[in-house]
Amino acid sequence: MNRGQKTGEVFADGVCFDKLVWVFFLTAFLGALIETVFCYLNGAGWMNRSSVLYGQCSIVWGFGSVLLTLVLHRVQHKRIGTVFLAGAVIGGAYEYTCSIVSELVLGTVFWDYSDMPLNIGGRTNVQYCFYWGALAVLWLKVLYPPMERVIEKIPPFSGKAVTRLLVMAMLCNSVLTAGAMIRYGERQADVASSNRIEAFLDAHYDDRRMEERWPNMRIVE
Repeated sequence: MNRGQKTGEVFADGVCFDKLVWVFFLTAFLGALIETVFCYLNGAGWMNRSSVLYGQCSIVWGFGSVLLTLVLHRVQHKRIGTVFLAGAVIGGAYEYTCSIVSELVLGTVFWDYSDMPLNIGGRTNVQYCFYWGALAVLWLKVLYPPMERVIEKIPPFSGKAVTRLLVMAMLCNSVLTAGAMIRYGERQADVASSNRIEAFLDAHYDDRRMEERWPNMRIVE
């Protein structure tokens, strides 16, 4: 019998939907913050690294931490080498897949490693696979255990209510972001708006605003 069954008061016990939602949002925020600082320290200046129109939230980092938690929590207590290797393979495959989805669904490219050695189709490379492996070790061995304990201390009723609100807000934010990105790509091809939704997106999320939000975004044919 787990802790939730004993007390009936533990919020998000185990690896469940509610806990993964909180893991997503916490790491998505931290990921956007880390990337912003990383770009600044590498001479690129202060640059937005959020994946959505509103708020600081890196969807790649958020889903990446969820994926690592779901797939690797069973090997959390195994040797560091095992966790590292699994994280490197899964992380590299995940980054490659995210690049393909972004290009095919949104018609956009946010990173391209073609000029780096040992790259895989420009979508990931061996160096970043090693980073994913190190991140998996850091996440499962150091960061996730205390974060899990903090999440489980949230009052159950409040936790579930806030979880639902966060999910709905992110869905709305993501749909709006996807629509704005698609319209941005269509405007580059001189495709005029054909309905009220597209006209709304053109009026509120014009080229200047989109390029200020994502200066590294590149449209693909």
